[in-house]
Amino acid sequence: MRALAAACAWLLLASAPGPAHAGAPPGPGVSAEPASAAVGTFVRVRGSAWSPGTTVQAEVCGANAVHGSPDCDTPHAVTALVAPAGRFEAGLTVGEPPAHCPCVVRVSALPDSAGPPAAATSPLAIPGHPDGPVLRDVTPVRADIVSAELTGGGRRGELFGGAPRRTLVVRVRNAGAEPIVGAPLVARWGAGDVPDSPLEAPATGTIQPGRTATYRIQVRLPSASFGRFVVGGRFAGSVPFQAAFTTYPWGLLGANVVAALLLLIGVRISLRRRTARRRAAVQAAAGAAPPPRGRELDELIDHVRGLGRRSIDREELVAFLEERRGGPVDLAALDRYLGLDRFAVSEQER
Repeated sequence: MRALAAACAWLLLASAPGPAHAGAPPGPGVSAEPASAAVGTFVRVRGSAWSPGTTVQAEVCGANAVHGSPDCDTPHAVTALVAPAGRFEAGLTVGEPPAHCPCVVRVSALPDSAGPPAAATSPLAIPGHPDGPVLRDVTPVRADIVSAELTGGGRRGELFGGAPRRTLVVRVRNAGAEPIVGAPLVARWGAGDVPDSPLEAPATGTIQPGRTATYRIQVRLPSASFGRFVVGGRFAGSVPFQAAFTTYPWGLLGANVVAALLLLIGVRISLRRRTARRRAAVQAAAGAAPPPRGRELDELIDHVRGLGRRSIDREELVAFLEERRGGPVDLAALDRYLGLDRFAVSEQER
């Protein structure tokens, strides 16, 4: 009997949980700093206890990410490689998730990475993003984007640097057998190929099976925008749509070109005037006598004609100028002038 009791006691001790279970390593963890961040800002995501060599993806999600990627802002997702110590760090841009808050930063191992499947979340408050209940059992939405096009544009103000305006018209058809009620509609715009600036989208209401609903979203860009822009988003978190347009303020560009040409012409005229003033200053510094002008020239011509000749000699010219100017004449300056002027004198026929 004693031997039987000892054997039973040994079996009980062997089947009891040992201290090794109490010390089991924790699962993968993740943290986000700061814990509250507005759309368009950055958070620092850190992870620990992940399988080394694993490639992980971090993204901002709504509804506590209970439905996976349909709740997440996948366009702004980033990837990181787990270091040998099981840690990683990445910077993540906060976008608007398609689902309501409570929001989280969700980190998951990519399916083709080296490590086993794993996921972890960290709470994140997004000021201004709507809150709502978390519905776990949600029937997947079956919807088709019939069309997504941009209307408007071509206004005169836009040609001269005004803010470009467009209207995104999205037509969605319910391809399922159940009504679609209050599905989230998220839209953004951006330069190039990445829409990263949020737009205000209307409530979607209810779409009956087989029916099509039309939604209009106003798009307004900053003043003097130019180049290619894209507007896109998702309906019900999983149905994407996108449209693109270009805008160039040709009037503003043309006005700048004309202003530049006028500036160059003004500089050229200013340089010419400055050169002329410098030339006149050099001649004045050399002491050249000013040529007869206006009434004095007419009187000189009449005087020559009155003498019945076509020219006068130097002495007669000096006497004429002294009489008209009421003072002596610089003879050296007069000689230099006679060498440049078109008047003919008896000593130097021109």
